[in-house]
Amino acid sequence: MIDRERLNQKVQVSGYKRKYLARAMRLSDNALRNKLEGKSEFKLSEAQRLSVLLGLSPEEQARCFWYLT
Repeated sequence: MIDRERLNQKVQVSGYKRKYLARAMRLSDNALRNKLEGKSEFKLSEAQRLSVLLGLSPEEQARCFWYLT
C-alpha cells in the first residue's frame, strides 16, 4: 500500500511540477494525479522512475511505496 501523504509531500518538496514529473514518467498529468490520489496503482517501473526523479533513498522509497498498515 502506498503512503500517499508521504509521497505527495515528497513531490511538493521536490520543487517539480506534477506535469513535469508526469511527462518525465511518460504518463499523462491525469494518470499521475490518479496514482498520487490512490485512484489507480503505480506499476513497479513507475514507482522506481518516480523515486529516481524525486531522489528518494531506498529506505524512503520503501516508506512511500511499500507502506504497511
